Amino acid sequence: MKRPKVGLSVQIFWDYNKLDFDYAINHSVNDLGFECVEILCQNPMYPGWGTPRAKKTTSKLKDILSTLDAGVSIHGPYHDLNIASLNVRISNETVRQINEAIDVAAKLDSKIVVAHAGYMSSRKYRRDKAFGIMLKNFTRITKHAENCGVTLCVENIASKPKALGVHVSGIKRILNTVNSKNFKLCLDAAHVNTTGIKPKEFAVRLKEYVSHVHVSDNTGNNEHLPLGMGNINFNEFLYALKPYSGFLIVEGWIPSNEDHFLSWDKSRMDEVLDKVYGTRKKK
Repeated sequence: MKRPKVGLSVQIFWDYNKLDFDYAINHSVNDLGFECVEILCQNPMYPGWGTPRAKKTTSKLKDILSTLDAGVSIHGPYHDLNIASLNVRISNETVRQINEAIDVAAKLDSKIVVAHAGYMSSRKYRRDKAFGIMLKNFTRITKHAENCGVTLCVENIASKPKALGVHVSGIKRILNTVNSKNFKLCLDAAHVNTTGIKPKEFAVRLKEYVSHVHVSDNTGNNEHLPLGMGNINFNEFLYALKPYSGFLIVEGWIPSNEDHFLSWDKSRMDEVLDKVYGTRKKK
């Protein structure tokens, strides 16, 4: 059975001084041993995002990735954006920027673009109205993904009163309404854990839709901690996802000691995969 690849979200290495993509990607793959990386298309993590200068960043990334034997996934922008916004200019801008992320994926030979589900800007708004806008916009973006040969993955978001796409029923409604082989689910284990339901249960009920996975730990709050610092049982979570063989992108870390905890995450996830998928043969 094909084993998933363990990757890292390289925005972890960003700070206000610099994000050296060359260092971040090479360090993730060559020093920490991750098999793939996830790149967030958003200022300031992606220099020039939303402007013509982004083309230079994309070209640089392509050169960096061409020297490595590593996979890449793209995370669409989400700060200050909302795919379910009743403000037409905001929702249209969200669509435009996620479409740009799909263009980046196509240029970098990435097959996965992650996009957050939306939320109600105010609890005074009707939930069904915001949900309908989100469905319409995901359908629009998916058509672009189809044309580019990319899979758009909606990410389940943390449980909050105004959030959409949190629980199994809502996630299934999104996926079944758009109904495309190029529109799937990015299952975020830490976000699931904020619902009070075990991530294993989400995996059992949604695994037919899953094309991408985010892993980090917490105790039910919306934190992204290293594996083992929360209460998520990753053995049963990944066993329930079998035969999933895509990327497992690590998002759990501690800012004061990045490398130590990222190495821990990689080792811990390898141990889990050995138990669930069998020990990998050494090359």
